[in-house]
Amino acid sequence: VYTDAAGRMGGDVLAALAYVSNWWDIYLNESYFAQAGRPPMLRHLWSLAVEEQFYLLFPPIFALVLLKFGKGKARLGIIILALASTVEMALLFEPYTDPSRVYYGTDTRIAGLLVGAVLALSWAPWRSRIPAARSAARVLDTAGVLGLVVIGWFLIRVNEFDPFIYRGGFLALDIACIVVIAVLVHPAAKLSKFLAWPPLVWIGLRSYAIYLWHWPIFVVTRPELDLPFTGFPVFVIRMVLTFGAAELSYRFVEVPIRNGVLNHWWRDLKGSSGPQRTRLLRRGMTIGTTFLLLLVMITVGLRAASSSSQRDELELAALAAPALNDPGSPVAGAARPSTQAGGGSETAAASAGPSTIPTATTIPGAPTTASTPTTTALGSSPTGVAPPPVTEPVADPAALANVVAVGDSVLLGASPAVSAAIPGVRIDAKVGRQFNDVLGVVGWYEREGLIPSTLVVHAGTNGTFSDEDMDQLFNIAGDRKVVLVNAKVGRPWQELVNQRISAAADRHPNAVLVDWFGLASQHPEWFANDGTHLRPDGAAAFAELIRSNL
Repeated sequence: VYTDAAGRMGGDVLAALAYVSNWWDIYLNESYFAQAGRPPMLRHLWSLAVEEQFYLLFPPIFALVLLKFGKGKARLGIIILALASTVEMALLFEPYTDPSRVYYGTDTRIAGLLVGAVLALSWAPWRSRIPAARSAARVLDTAGVLGLVVIGWFLIRVNEFDPFIYRGGFLALDIACIVVIAVLVHPAAKLSKFLAWPPLVWIGLRSYAIYLWHWPIFVVTRPELDLPFTGFPVFVIRMVLTFGAAELSYRFVEVPIRNGVLNHWWRDLKGSSGPQRTRLLRRGMTIGTTFLLLLVMITVGLRAASSSSQRDELELAALAAPALNDPGSPVAGAARPSTQAGGGSETAAASAGPSTIPTATTIPGAPTTASTPTTTALGSSPTGVAPPPVTEPVADPAALANVVAVGDSVLLGASPAVSAAIPGVRIDAKVGRQFNDVLGVVGWYEREGLIPSTLVVHAGTNGTFSDEDMDQLFNIAGDRKVVLVNAKVGRPWQELVNQRISAAADRHPNAVLVDWFGLASQHPEWFANDGTHLRPDGAAAFAELIRSNL
Protein backbone atom coordinates (compact mmCIF):
# COMPACT_ATOMS: atom_id res chain seq x y z
CA VAL A 1 0.00 0.00 0.00
CA TYR A 2 1.33 3.44 -0.92
CA THR A 3 2.13 5.41 2.20
CA ASP A 4 0.75 8.63 0.74
CA ALA A 5 -2.64 6.92 0.42
CA ALA A 6 -2.50 5.26 3.82
CA GLY A 7 -2.73 8.16 6.23
CA ARG A 8 -6.49 8.03 6.81
CA MET A 9 -7.24 4.52 5.70
CA GLY A 10 -7.79 3.09 9.18
CA GLY A 11 -10.79 5.36 9.66
CA ASP A 12 -11.93 4.68 6.10
CA VAL A 13 -11.94 0.92 6.73
CA LEU A 14 -14.05 1.28 9.87
CA ALA A 15 -16.44 3.66 8.11
CA ALA A 16 -16.79 1.23 5.22
CA LEU A 17 -17.55 -1.69 7.55
CA ALA A 18 -20.20 0.43 9.28
CA TYR A 19 -21.69 1.58 5.94
CA VAL A 20 -21.14 5.25 6.75
CA SER A 21 -18.31 6.14 4.36
CA ASN A 22 -20.24 9.04 2.86
CA TRP A 23 -20.92 10.66 6.22
CA TRP A 24 -17.33 10.03 7.28
CA ASP A 25 -16.11 12.00 4.27
CA ILE A 26 -18.59 14.77 5.02
CA TYR A 27 -17.44 14.87 8.65
CA LEU A 28 -13.82 15.17 7.51
CA ASN A 29 -14.81 17.89 5.03
CA GLU A 30 -13.24 15.67 2.39
CA SER A 31 -13.71 16.93 -1.14
CA TYR A 32 -14.75 14.40 -3.76
CA PHE A 33 -13.40 16.66 -6.49
CA ALA A 34 -10.29 18.44 -5.16
CA GLN A 35 -7.39 16.50 -3.73
CA ALA A 36 -3.92 17.39 -2.50
CA GLY A 37 -1.98 14.15 -2.67
CA ARG A 38 -3.05 10.65 -3.63
CA PRO A 39 -6.84 10.25 -3.35
CA PRO A 40 -8.07 7.93 -0.57
CA MET A 41 -8.18 4.35 -1.82
CA LEU A 42 -11.64 3.68 -0.38
CA ARG A 43 -13.28 6.92 -1.48
CA HIS A 44 -15.57 5.10 -3.93
CA LEU A 45 -17.29 3.25 -1.09
CA TRP A 46 -19.35 6.36 -0.34
CA SER A 47 -21.95 5.25 -2.89
CA LEU A 48 -22.16 1.75 -1.43
CA ALA A 49 -22.73 3.36 1.97
CA VAL A 50 -25.72 5.28 0.59
CA GLU A 51 -27.13 2.05 -0.82
CA GLU A 52 -26.61 0.05 2.36
CA GLN A 53 -28.21 2.73 4.50
CA PHE A 54 -31.21 2.58 2.20
CA TYR A 55 -31.34 -1.23 2.31
CA LEU A 56 -31.21 -1.24 6.11
CA LEU A 57 -33.61 1.61 6.86
CA PHE A 58 -36.12 1.68 4.02
CA PRO A 59 -37.70 -1.81 4.32
CA PRO A 60 -38.81 -1.60 7.97
CA ILE A 61 -40.00 2.00 7.59
CA PHE A 62 -41.86 1.19 4.39
CA ALA A 63 -43.44 -1.89 5.95
CA LEU A 64 -44.87 0.20 8.79
CA VAL A 65 -46.18 2.85 6.38
CA LEU A 66 -47.66 0.16 4.14
CA LEU A 67 -49.50 -1.48 7.03
CA LYS A 68 -50.90 1.82 8.27
CA PHE A 69 -51.74 3.67 5.03
CA GLY A 70 -51.82 1.10 2.24
CA LYS A 71 -49.86 0.73 -0.98
CA GLY A 72 -51.18 3.81 -2.79
CA LYS A 73 -50.35 6.29 -0.05
CA ALA A 74 -47.05 4.57 0.65
CA ARG A 75 -46.07 4.98 -3.00
CA LEU A 76 -47.13 8.64 -2.92
CA GLY A 77 -45.02 9.14 0.18
CA ILE A 78 -41.98 7.71 -1.60
CA ILE A 79 -42.49 10.11 -4.51
CA ILE A 80 -42.75 13.04 -2.11
CA LEU A 81 -39.52 11.98 -0.38
CA ALA A 82 -37.73 11.74 -3.73
CA LEU A 83 -38.89 15.23 -4.66
CA ALA A 84 -37.91 16.54 -1.23
CA SER A 85 -34.42 15.08 -1.61
CA THR A 86 -34.10 16.74 -5.02
CA VAL A 87 -35.27 20.09 -3.64
CA GLU A 88 -32.84 19.85 -0.73
CA MET A 89 -29.98 19.19 -3.13
CA ALA A 90 -30.94 22.24 -5.19
CA LEU A 91 -31.14 24.44 -2.09
CA LEU A 92 -27.83 23.28 -0.63
CA PHE A 93 -25.93 23.52 -3.90
CA GLU A 94 -23.92 26.70 -4.44
CA PRO A 95 -22.70 27.20 -8.02
CA TYR A 96 -18.95 27.02 -8.60
CA THR A 97 -18.16 25.94 -5.08
CA ASP A 98 -17.12 22.46 -4.08
CA PRO A 99 -20.37 20.42 -4.17
CA SER A 100 -19.04 17.47 -2.18
CA ARG A 101 -21.60 17.80 0.63
CA VAL A 102 -24.58 17.46 -1.70
CA TYR A 103 -22.75 14.85 -3.75
CA TYR A 104 -22.02 12.58 -0.77
CA GLY A 105 -25.12 13.02 1.38
CA THR A 106 -27.65 10.24 1.75
CA ASP A 107 -30.34 12.87 2.17
CA THR A 108 -29.49 14.48 -1.18
CA ARG A 109 -28.68 11.33 -3.18
CA ILE A 110 -31.44 8.97 -2.08
CA ALA A 111 -33.87 10.14 -4.78
CA GLY A 112 -32.53 7.61 -7.27
CA LEU A 113 -33.15 4.69 -4.93
CA LEU A 114 -36.61 5.99 -4.07
CA VAL A 115 -37.54 6.35 -7.74
CA GLY A 116 -36.44 2.76 -8.23
CA ALA A 117 -38.65 1.70 -5.34
CA VAL A 118 -41.63 3.42 -6.99
CA LEU A 119 -40.94 1.47 -10.18
CA ALA A 120 -40.77 -1.80 -8.25
CA LEU A 121 -44.14 -1.07 -6.63
CA SER A 122 -45.81 -0.01 -9.86
CA TRP A 123 -44.44 -2.13 -12.69
CA ALA A 124 -44.65 -5.92 -13.02
CA PRO A 125 -45.52 -6.58 -16.70
CA TRP A 126 -44.39 -10.20 -16.56
CA ARG A 127 -47.43 -10.97 -14.42
CA SER A 128 -49.88 -9.90 -17.12
CA ARG A 129 -51.65 -12.71 -18.96
CA ILE A 130 -52.69 -10.44 -21.83
CA PRO A 131 -49.98 -10.16 -24.51
CA ALA A 132 -48.98 -6.62 -25.40
CA ALA A 133 -50.06 -5.27 -28.78
CA ARG A 134 -47.40 -4.74 -31.44
CA SER A 135 -47.91 -0.98 -31.24
CA ALA A 136 -47.34 -1.09 -27.48
CA ALA A 137 -44.08 -2.94 -28.05
CA ARG A 138 -42.94 -0.23 -30.47
CA VAL A 139 -43.79 2.46 -27.94
CA LEU A 140 -41.82 0.61 -25.29
CA ASP A 141 -38.74 0.21 -27.47
CA THR A 142 -38.89 3.85 -28.53
CA ALA A 143 -39.09 4.95 -24.90
CA GLY A 144 -36.17 2.71 -24.03
CA VAL A 145 -34.00 4.09 -26.83
CA LEU A 146 -34.85 7.65 -25.83
CA GLY A 147 -33.91 6.80 -22.25
CA LEU A 148 -30.53 5.48 -23.42
CA VAL A 149 -29.99 8.65 -25.47
CA VAL A 150 -30.68 10.79 -22.40
CA ILE A 151 -28.26 8.73 -20.33
CA GLY A 152 -25.61 9.05 -23.05
CA TRP A 153 -26.16 12.81 -23.21
CA PHE A 154 -25.59 13.09 -19.47
CA LEU A 155 -22.38 11.07 -19.72
CA ILE A 156 -20.99 13.17 -22.57
CA ARG A 157 -22.24 16.70 -21.91
CA VAL A 158 -22.75 17.13 -18.16
CA ASN A 159 -19.86 17.49 -15.72
CA GLU A 160 -19.78 17.37 -11.95
CA PHE A 161 -19.74 21.17 -11.59
CA ASP A 162 -22.67 21.85 -13.90
CA PRO A 163 -25.38 23.55 -11.81
CA PHE A 164 -28.05 21.72 -13.82
CA ILE A 165 -27.08 18.32 -12.43
CA TYR A 166 -27.76 19.51 -8.87
CA ARG A 167 -30.96 21.36 -9.75
CA GLY A 168 -33.03 18.48 -10.97
CA GLY A 169 -30.49 16.90 -13.30
CA PHE A 170 -29.89 13.88 -11.09
CA LEU A 171 -33.63 13.27 -10.88
CA ALA A 172 -33.94 13.55 -14.67
CA LEU A 173 -31.16 11.00 -15.04
CA ASP A 174 -32.86 8.72 -12.50
CA ILE A 175 -36.11 8.88 -14.48
CA ALA A 176 -34.27 8.06 -17.72
CA CYS A 177 -32.73 5.04 -15.99
CA ILE A 178 -36.03 3.68 -14.68
CA VAL A 179 -37.61 4.13 -18.12
CA VAL A 180 -34.87 1.94 -19.61
CA ILE A 181 -35.27 -0.62 -16.81
CA ALA A 182 -39.05 -0.66 -17.22
CA VAL A 183 -38.65 -1.39 -20.93
CA LEU A 184 -36.00 -4.07 -20.44
CA VAL A 185 -38.14 -6.11 -18.04
CA HIS A 186 -41.20 -6.04 -20.31
CA PRO A 187 -41.64 -9.35 -22.18
CA ALA A 188 -42.79 -7.60 -25.38
CA ALA A 189 -39.85 -5.22 -25.68
CA LYS A 190 -37.09 -6.08 -28.15
CA LEU A 191 -34.55 -3.69 -26.69
CA SER A 192 -33.51 -6.29 -24.12
CA LYS A 193 -32.32 -8.56 -26.94
CA PHE A 194 -29.86 -5.92 -28.12
CA LEU A 195 -28.58 -5.30 -24.61
CA ALA A 196 -28.16 -9.05 -24.09
CA TRP A 197 -24.98 -8.89 -26.18
CA PRO A 198 -22.57 -11.33 -24.43
CA PRO A 199 -19.80 -8.78 -23.68
CA LEU A 200 -22.37 -6.49 -22.02
CA VAL A 201 -23.76 -9.42 -20.04
CA TRP A 202 -20.23 -10.36 -18.94
CA ILE A 203 -19.61 -6.81 -17.72
CA GLY A 204 -23.01 -6.62 -16.05
CA LEU A 205 -22.46 -9.81 -14.07
CA ARG A 206 -19.14 -8.46 -12.80
CA SER A 207 -20.18 -4.82 -12.47
CA TYR A 208 -20.11 -4.86 -8.67
CA ALA A 209 -16.59 -6.29 -8.61
CA ILE A 210 -15.50 -3.89 -11.35
CA TYR A 211 -16.73 -0.98 -9.27
CA LEU A 212 -14.97 -2.23 -6.14
CA TRP A 213 -11.64 -2.74 -7.90
CA HIS A 214 -11.45 0.09 -10.41
CA TRP A 215 -10.86 2.95 -7.99
CA PRO A 216 -7.94 1.50 -5.98
CA ILE A 217 -6.31 0.44 -9.23
CA PHE A 218 -6.74 3.89 -10.74
CA VAL A 219 -5.37 5.50 -7.57
CA VAL A 220 -2.07 3.58 -7.79
CA THR A 221 -1.63 3.87 -11.58
CA ARG A 222 -1.59 7.62 -12.08
CA PRO A 223 0.04 8.63 -15.39
CA GLU A 224 3.49 10.21 -15.14
CA LEU A 225 3.43 9.70 -11.37
CA ASP A 226 3.07 6.00 -10.62
CA LEU A 227 3.56 5.03 -14.27
CA PRO A 228 6.28 6.52 -16.50
CA PHE A 229 3.88 7.21 -19.37
CA THR A 230 0.42 8.52 -20.13
CA GLY A 231 -2.39 8.17 -22.64
CA PHE A 232 -3.69 4.94 -24.12
CA PRO A 233 -1.11 2.59 -22.49
CA VAL A 234 -2.31 3.73 -19.06
CA PHE A 235 -5.90 3.04 -20.08
CA VAL A 236 -5.00 -0.47 -21.24
CA ILE A 237 -3.09 -1.28 -18.04
CA ARG A 238 -5.95 -0.03 -15.87
CA MET A 239 -8.56 -2.00 -17.81
CA VAL A 240 -6.54 -5.22 -17.73
CA LEU A 241 -5.92 -4.94 -13.99
CA THR A 242 -9.51 -3.96 -13.20
CA PHE A 243 -11.18 -6.66 -15.27
CA GLY A 244 -8.65 -9.26 -14.14
CA ALA A 245 -9.20 -8.53 -10.46
CA ALA A 246 -12.96 -8.37 -10.99
CA GLU A 247 -12.98 -11.76 -12.71
CA LEU A 248 -11.01 -13.39 -9.89
CA SER A 249 -13.21 -11.98 -7.13
CA TYR A 250 -16.36 -12.78 -9.10
CA ARG A 251 -15.32 -16.37 -9.72
CA PHE A 252 -13.88 -17.20 -6.31
CA VAL A 253 -15.95 -14.99 -3.99
CA GLU A 254 -19.24 -13.87 -5.53
CA VAL A 255 -20.20 -17.06 -7.35
CA PRO A 256 -19.56 -19.40 -4.38
CA ILE A 257 -21.57 -17.13 -2.08
CA ARG A 258 -24.39 -16.88 -4.61
CA ASN A 259 -24.38 -20.65 -4.92
CA GLY A 260 -24.94 -20.93 -1.20
CA VAL A 261 -21.53 -21.99 0.09
CA LEU A 262 -22.25 -20.32 3.44
CA ASN A 263 -25.70 -21.91 3.67
CA HIS A 264 -24.24 -25.30 2.82
CA TRP A 265 -21.59 -24.93 5.50
CA TRP A 266 -24.22 -23.93 8.09
CA ARG A 267 -26.54 -26.75 7.10
CA ASP A 268 -23.71 -29.29 7.24
CA LEU A 269 -22.64 -27.93 10.61
CA LYS A 270 -26.12 -28.27 12.10
CA GLY A 271 -26.48 -31.81 10.76
CA SER A 272 -23.07 -33.02 11.85
CA SER A 273 -21.65 -34.37 15.06
CA GLY A 274 -18.41 -35.65 16.47
CA PRO A 275 -15.25 -35.37 14.35
CA GLN A 276 -17.12 -34.06 11.29
CA ARG A 277 -18.61 -31.19 13.31
CA THR A 278 -15.18 -30.41 14.72
CA ARG A 279 -13.67 -30.27 11.22
CA LEU A 280 -16.40 -27.93 9.98
CA LEU A 281 -15.99 -25.66 12.99
CA ARG A 282 -12.23 -25.57 12.52
CA ARG A 283 -12.65 -24.73 8.84
CA GLY A 284 -15.02 -21.87 9.62
CA MET A 285 -12.87 -20.57 12.45
CA THR A 286 -9.75 -20.76 10.29
CA ILE A 287 -11.34 -18.75 7.50
CA GLY A 288 -12.81 -16.21 9.92
CA THR A 289 -9.60 -15.86 11.92
CA THR A 290 -7.55 -15.46 8.76
CA PHE A 291 -9.85 -12.70 7.56
CA LEU A 292 -9.72 -10.90 10.91
CA LEU A 293 -5.93 -11.21 11.12
CA LEU A 294 -5.55 -9.81 7.63
CA LEU A 295 -7.85 -6.93 8.55
CA VAL A 296 -5.90 -6.22 11.75
CA MET A 297 -2.54 -6.44 9.96
CA ILE A 298 -3.70 -4.12 7.21
CA THR A 299 -5.12 -1.62 9.70
CA VAL A 300 -2.00 -1.65 11.89
CA GLY A 301 0.22 -1.38 8.84
CA LEU A 302 -1.77 1.53 7.53
CA ARG A 303 -1.69 3.30 10.87
CA ALA A 304 2.09 2.89 10.93
CA ALA A 305 2.31 4.09 7.36
CA SER A 306 0.21 7.12 8.17
CA SER A 307 3.11 8.78 9.97
CA SER A 308 5.18 8.42 6.82
CA SER A 309 2.28 9.76 4.79
CA GLN A 310 1.93 12.76 7.08
CA ARG A 311 5.67 13.34 6.87
CA ASP A 312 5.44 13.43 3.08
CA GLU A 313 2.56 15.88 3.32
CA LEU A 314 4.44 18.04 5.77
CA GLU A 315 7.38 18.14 3.40
CA LEU A 316 5.07 19.42 0.70
CA ALA A 317 3.61 21.99 3.07
CA ALA A 318 7.15 23.01 4.04
CA LEU A 319 7.34 24.79 0.71
CA ALA A 320 5.09 27.42 2.25
CA ALA A 321 6.50 27.32 5.78
CA PRO A 322 9.12 30.09 5.48
CA ALA A 323 6.54 32.50 4.11
CA LEU A 324 4.27 31.64 7.00
CA ASN A 325 6.65 31.52 9.93
CA ASP A 326 9.46 33.95 9.13
CA PRO A 327 8.87 37.06 11.28
CA GLY A 328 10.10 39.16 8.38
CA SER A 329 7.76 37.59 5.88
CA PRO A 330 4.53 39.12 4.63
CA VAL A 331 2.53 36.76 6.80
CA ALA A 332 3.88 37.08 10.24
CA GLY A 333 1.34 38.04 12.85
CA ALA A 334 -1.25 39.29 10.39
CA ALA A 335 -4.97 38.60 10.41
CA ARG A 336 -6.91 37.30 7.43
CA PRO A 337 -9.72 39.21 5.72
CA SER A 338 -12.94 38.50 7.52
CA THR A 339 -14.79 38.09 4.24
CA GLN A 340 -12.58 35.28 3.06
CA ALA A 341 -14.72 32.19 3.11
CA GLY A 342 -14.17 29.14 1.06
CA GLY A 343 -14.09 25.50 0.44
CA GLY A 344 -11.52 23.42 2.17
CA SER A 345 -9.66 23.78 5.40
CA GLU A 346 -7.32 26.69 5.94
CA THR A 347 -4.21 24.57 5.73
CA ALA A 348 -1.15 24.41 3.59
CA ALA A 349 -1.05 22.12 0.60
CA ALA A 350 -1.74 18.48 1.36
CA SER A 351 -2.30 19.17 5.02
CA ALA A 352 -1.92 16.30 7.42
CA GLY A 353 -4.09 17.81 10.12
CA PRO A 354 -5.31 21.10 11.46
CA SER A 355 -2.74 21.29 14.21
CA THR A 356 0.34 20.38 12.20
CA ILE A 357 0.28 22.64 9.17
CA PRO A 358 0.55 26.43 9.08
CA THR A 359 -2.43 28.31 7.72
CA ALA A 360 -2.84 30.62 4.77
CA THR A 361 -0.15 32.86 3.36
CA THR A 362 0.01 36.60 3.25
CA ILE A 363 -2.61 39.10 4.10
CA PRO A 364 -3.31 42.79 3.70
CA GLY A 365 -1.68 45.43 5.79
CA ALA A 366 1.39 43.35 6.62
CA PRO A 367 5.00 44.25 5.76
CA THR A 368 5.94 43.46 2.20
CA THR A 369 9.49 42.22 2.68
CA ALA A 370 10.28 39.08 0.79
CA SER A 371 10.76 35.76 2.48
CA THR A 372 13.54 33.32 1.84
CA PRO A 373 12.61 30.42 -0.42
CA THR A 374 12.95 26.91 0.87
CA THR A 375 14.98 24.29 -0.96
CA THR A 376 14.49 21.27 1.24
CA ALA A 377 10.89 20.20 0.70
CA LEU A 378 10.05 16.75 -0.59
CA GLY A 379 13.61 15.60 -0.42
CA SER A 380 14.61 17.52 -3.55
CA SER A 381 17.88 19.27 -4.01
CA PRO A 382 17.84 23.04 -4.42
CA THR A 383 16.26 24.16 -7.62
CA GLY A 384 18.49 22.08 -9.88
CA VAL A 385 16.48 22.95 -12.98
CA ALA A 386 17.11 26.06 -15.02
CA PRO A 387 14.18 28.46 -14.88
CA PRO A 388 12.12 28.85 -18.02
CA PRO A 389 13.49 31.29 -20.58
CA VAL A 390 12.33 34.85 -20.13
CA THR A 391 10.24 35.70 -23.17
CA GLU A 392 9.09 39.11 -21.95
CA PRO A 393 11.18 42.11 -20.89
CA VAL A 394 12.21 41.90 -17.27
CA ALA A 395 9.84 43.93 -15.12
CA ASP A 396 11.02 47.06 -13.40
CA PRO A 397 11.90 46.25 -9.76
CA ALA A 398 9.69 49.07 -8.54
CA ALA A 399 6.76 47.58 -10.42
CA LEU A 400 7.30 44.18 -8.84
CA ALA A 401 6.46 45.59 -5.41
CA ASN A 402 3.01 46.56 -6.66
CA VAL A 403 1.67 43.02 -7.04
CA VAL A 404 -1.00 41.07 -5.17
CA ALA A 405 -1.23 37.33 -5.93
CA VAL A 406 -4.40 35.42 -5.00
CA GLY A 407 -4.78 31.68 -5.47
CA ASP A 408 -5.15 28.19 -4.12
CA SER A 409 -2.83 25.55 -2.67
CA VAL A 410 -0.52 25.53 -5.71
CA LEU A 411 0.29 29.19 -5.13
CA LEU A 412 0.41 28.51 -1.39
CA GLY A 413 3.05 25.81 -1.80
CA ALA A 414 5.06 27.94 -4.23
CA SER A 415 4.81 31.12 -2.14
CA PRO A 416 8.47 31.19 -1.00
CA ALA A 417 9.67 30.95 -4.59
CA VAL A 418 7.15 33.56 -5.73
CA SER A 419 8.19 35.90 -2.91
CA ALA A 420 11.83 35.48 -3.88
CA ALA A 421 11.16 36.07 -7.58
CA ILE A 422 8.82 39.03 -7.02
CA PRO A 423 10.12 41.05 -4.06
CA GLY A 424 7.36 42.77 -2.15
CA VAL A 425 4.54 40.67 -3.57
CA ARG A 426 1.54 40.11 -1.33
CA ILE A 427 0.31 36.53 -1.52
CA ASP A 428 -3.10 35.32 -0.36
CA ALA A 429 -3.52 31.60 -0.98
CA LYS A 430 -5.47 28.81 0.62
CA VAL A 431 -6.03 25.07 0.22
CA GLY A 432 -9.28 24.14 -1.51
CA ARG A 433 -10.03 27.68 -2.66
CA GLN A 434 -12.71 27.94 -5.34
CA PHE A 435 -13.06 30.80 -7.80
CA ASN A 436 -15.97 32.39 -5.98
CA ASP A 437 -13.69 32.57 -2.93
CA VAL A 438 -11.12 34.36 -5.09
CA LEU A 439 -13.80 36.91 -5.99
CA GLY A 440 -14.54 37.47 -2.30
CA VAL A 441 -10.87 37.95 -1.44
CA VAL A 442 -10.18 40.27 -4.37
CA GLY A 443 -13.32 42.23 -3.53
CA TRP A 444 -12.09 42.68 0.03
CA TYR A 445 -8.72 43.94 -1.17
CA GLU A 446 -10.48 46.38 -3.50
CA ARG A 447 -12.75 47.74 -0.77
CA GLU A 448 -9.74 48.22 1.50
CA GLY A 449 -7.79 49.96 -1.27
CA LEU A 450 -5.04 47.34 -1.14
CA ILE A 451 -4.87 46.21 -4.75
CA PRO A 452 -1.88 47.93 -6.42
CA SER A 453 -1.24 48.11 -10.16
CA THR A 454 -1.09 44.35 -10.82
CA LEU A 455 -3.25 41.43 -9.69
CA VAL A 456 -2.06 37.84 -10.21
CA VAL A 457 -4.74 35.14 -10.03
CA HIS A 458 -4.15 31.39 -10.03
CA ALA A 459 -7.40 29.46 -9.65
CA GLY A 460 -8.94 26.37 -11.19
CA THR A 461 -7.09 23.67 -9.27
CA ASN A 462 -10.22 22.76 -7.31
CA GLY A 463 -12.98 23.23 -9.84
CA THR A 464 -14.40 25.25 -12.66
CA PHE A 465 -16.13 28.61 -12.87
CA SER A 466 -18.27 30.54 -15.34
CA ASP A 467 -17.36 33.21 -17.87
CA GLU A 468 -19.54 35.56 -15.83
CA ASP A 469 -17.42 34.87 -12.74
CA MET A 470 -14.29 35.74 -14.68
CA ASP A 471 -15.86 38.94 -16.00
CA GLN A 472 -16.79 39.85 -12.42
CA LEU A 473 -13.11 39.53 -11.48
CA PHE A 474 -12.21 42.09 -14.12
CA ASN A 475 -15.03 44.37 -12.99
CA ILE A 476 -13.53 44.34 -9.50
CA ALA A 477 -9.99 44.86 -10.78
CA GLY A 478 -10.97 47.82 -12.96
CA ASP A 479 -8.19 48.96 -15.28
CA ARG A 480 -5.42 47.23 -13.33
CA LYS A 481 -3.31 44.59 -15.03
CA VAL A 482 -4.71 41.11 -14.28
CA VAL A 483 -2.26 38.25 -14.75
CA LEU A 484 -4.17 34.97 -15.22
CA VAL A 485 -2.18 31.81 -14.55
CA ASN A 486 -3.83 28.75 -16.05
CA ALA A 487 -4.00 25.34 -14.35
CA LYS A 488 -2.03 22.11 -14.53
CA VAL A 489 -4.14 19.85 -12.34
CA GLY A 490 -4.84 16.60 -14.21
CA ARG A 491 -8.50 16.60 -13.24
CA PRO A 492 -11.60 16.40 -15.46
CA TRP A 493 -12.19 20.16 -15.33
CA GLN A 494 -8.66 21.16 -16.36
CA GLU A 495 -9.48 21.69 -20.04
CA LEU A 496 -12.64 23.69 -19.33
CA VAL A 497 -10.87 25.88 -16.76
CA ASN A 498 -8.03 26.68 -19.14
CA GLN A 499 -10.42 27.39 -22.00
CA ARG A 500 -12.29 29.93 -19.87
CA ILE A 501 -9.07 31.54 -18.66
CA SER A 502 -7.85 31.86 -22.25
CA ALA A 503 -11.20 33.27 -23.39
CA ALA A 504 -11.13 35.84 -20.58
CA ALA A 505 -7.64 36.92 -21.61
CA ASP A 506 -8.94 37.45 -25.14
CA ARG A 507 -11.96 39.45 -23.94
CA HIS A 508 -10.17 41.84 -21.61
CA PRO A 509 -7.38 44.11 -22.87
CA ASN A 510 -5.83 44.45 -19.41
CA ALA A 511 -5.38 40.66 -19.08
CA VAL A 512 -2.11 38.77 -19.39
CA LEU A 513 -2.26 35.00 -19.90
CA VAL A 514 0.47 32.93 -18.23
CA ASP A 515 0.57 29.47 -19.81
CA TRP A 516 1.67 27.42 -16.82
CA PHE A 517 -0.08 24.38 -18.27
CA GLY A 518 1.94 24.51 -21.48
CA LEU A 519 5.28 24.77 -19.69
CA ALA A 520 4.55 22.39 -16.81
CA SER A 521 3.23 19.65 -19.10
CA GLN A 522 6.78 19.20 -20.35
CA HIS A 523 8.21 18.70 -16.85
CA PRO A 524 6.48 16.00 -14.78
CA GLU A 525 9.54 15.97 -12.52
CA TRP A 526 8.48 19.35 -11.16
CA PHE A 527 5.47 17.89 -9.39
CA ALA A 528 4.92 16.18 -6.05
CA ASN A 529 3.22 12.79 -5.87
CA ASP A 530 -0.23 14.27 -6.39
CA GLY A 531 0.68 15.61 -9.83
CA THR A 532 -0.55 19.10 -8.95
CA HIS A 533 1.56 20.65 -6.19
CA LEU A 534 5.14 21.59 -6.83
CA ARG A 535 8.58 20.50 -5.79
CA PRO A 536 11.14 23.27 -5.24
CA ASP A 537 12.37 23.27 -8.83
CA GLY A 538 8.79 23.38 -10.09
CA ALA A 539 7.95 26.21 -7.69
CA ALA A 540 10.98 28.15 -8.96
CA ALA A 541 9.86 27.68 -12.56
CA PHE A 542 6.29 28.66 -11.63
CA ALA A 543 7.51 31.84 -9.95
CA GLU A 544 9.86 32.77 -12.78
CA LEU A 545 7.16 32.29 -15.39
CA ILE A 546 4.86 34.66 -13.49
CA ARG A 547 7.64 37.22 -12.99
CA SER A 548 8.55 37.18 -16.68
CA ASN A 549 4.97 38.09 -17.57
CA LEU A 550 4.56 41.05 -15.22
